[in-house]
Amino acid sequence: MDYGSILEERTSPVVLMNAREQYMRQCARGDPSAASTFAFAHAMIGSKNKLDVKEGIVCLEKLLRDDDDRTSKRHYVYYLAVAHARLKHYDISLGYIDVLLEAEEGNDQAKRLKEDIKSAMTHDGLIGAAIVGGGALALAGLVAIFSLSRK
Repeated sequence: MDYGSILEERTSPVVLMNAREQYMRQCARGDPSAASTFAFAHAMIGSKNKLDVKEGIVCLEKLLRDDDDRTSKRHYVYYLAVAHARLKHYDISLGYIDVLLEAEEGNDQAKRLKEDIKSAMTHDGLIGAAIVGGGALALAGLVAIFSLSRK
């Protein structure tokens, strides 16, 4: 995967902490603004912590339901695709990207993300196959050792 990919970008712990504090202050005063909620969600989906990413997804889904602005919805859908890809929920991620590309066929950013997601799927599939293959070799080795020790 291209290391310049948005899927590789991470939010620093300091930015995460600041975003959470600002969001919580707004929540304490009532409903936080869409801009504040989006900033918080964007920071959370960049976290290395899967629970933070899931929290960001919840915020983005709420924004997608509640915000009527078409341009904002485009951003929410895009970042939902990013967040789900980071959690390796590739099918959901591709679903969001396909919806976005259906609405905006010429969206190069979405096209690049789709390619990055497919690349991650391929990479994870090969790693998964390597782990299974390695496990099978280890098991075969244990069986051979066990068989030799019985003779």
